[in-house]
Amino acid sequence: MSLSIIAVILTVGALYMARTFFIPLALALGLHALLRPLVRGLERVHIPRPLGAAIIVFGAVAGGLTAAWSLSGPVATWVEGAPARFVNARARLSTIVRPLDRLIDAAVGASDLPQTPPPFAGATPGPPLLARLLGGTTTLLLGLAEVIVLLYLMLAGAHMRSASELLPGTESIVARYLSLSLVINCCEGIAVGIVMWAIGMPDPLVWGLLTFALEFIPYLGAATMVGLLTITGLTTFSGIGHALLAPISYLAITLLQNNVLSPFVYAGRLKVNPLAVMVCILFWWFIWGVPGVFLAIPIAATLKALGDQLPQLAPLGKLLGNRAPS
Repeated sequence: MSLSIIAVILTVGALYMARTFFIPLALALGLHALLRPLVRGLERVHIPRPLGAAIIVFGAVAGGLTAAWSLSGPVATWVEGAPARFVNARARLSTIVRPLDRLIDAAVGASDLPQTPPPFAGATPGPPLLARLLGGTTTLLLGLAEVIVLLYLMLAGAHMRSASELLPGTESIVARYLSLSLVINCCEGIAVGIVMWAIGMPDPLVWGLLTFALEFIPYLGAATMVGLLTITGLTTFSGIGHALLAPISYLAITLLQNNVLSPFVYAGRLKVNPLAVMVCILFWWFIWGVPGVFLAIPIAATLKALGDQLPQLAPLGKLLGNRAPS
């Protein structure tokens, strides 16, 4: 038991200290599981594996660059205006909460406190939010280049085929989970964008894109979307009911997706214990930050698949699994 605890602590420490090495590798492995069926399809039409891998990787990169270029304008505009929206929402919320604070002060017999100056009054404006986000552009581009190179080598190399044959079900489970999640999140993003446009929210395309990206993060992604929609609604609409219509609509779409669409698409498979999901998200967020949050569920699905196939890891599979009623 002592040796096992020491091994776990050393493993966690290694994952944290060497995160710049493990994060691109984990991202490449996830994309490999998702894109390898396409390379196999090209092999069936007599296209060599290295050439097919190059076609798939180039197509994925070209599609990503095209989508990023088409969305860069609306996203940049929204990000640059985000600080002003947060300040306005804070002032709006303070006017709503102030009567309640006065009632509480009167109930406890507190005297009126001197008015404090408004937030950020007289403060020197800092650099734009977009400039701060782009501060690590070089590091981000180098990381993406590393992921692309690793992905091509994995798709084109025969050693990855022999490695996946050792556990044939693991790769298919992860690929199925990623592909189905991609389709579900895309449908939800489209639905949210249409609803935001219908109720008059600014930048509905951005809200659809944020929904697509954040829905890969269970619980935390939905909470972030509700907060952002509430803040933007308070700064956009004059009435409280109209302002809350955006987060309420998003919650309705999310509940419909989680309780109707996802169970139908997954058909009882790929189920992971909700508590285990939350623990995995918090753990990988602590270890790897934002990339770890996106990788938490694929890693959990992989560990569950390993636990279902290897007797030595059977307790892990039962711990992560969502037991179906017998």
